[in-house]
Amino acid sequence: MKIIEEIKKGMKGKTLIVGYNNTVSSLKKNKLKLVVSASNAPEHMKKELENLSKIGKVEYVDSEKNNLELGATCRKSFGVSVLSIKK
Repeated sequence: MKIIEEIKKGMKGKTLIVGYNNTVSSLKKNKLKLVVSASNAPEHMKKELENLSKIGKVEYVDSEKNNLELGATCRKSFGVSVLSIKK
């Protein structure tokens, strides 16, 4: 799966950003190439991320994984609702 590969590359290259606030801040500064939200992330978050991604021409993915699965993919011991990869 392409998204999983991108997340792993981001972890190795230290370009992975975890969290909604950090992602929104980086989106507004046009520093991202990919934004991923968990399947159970709140709808208002997903809508804002999708809109900001469209404006900045950044790929946005609404993942099939829930926040706990997304957190495990990032090797975090907690749920991750939003993550992103820097350019």
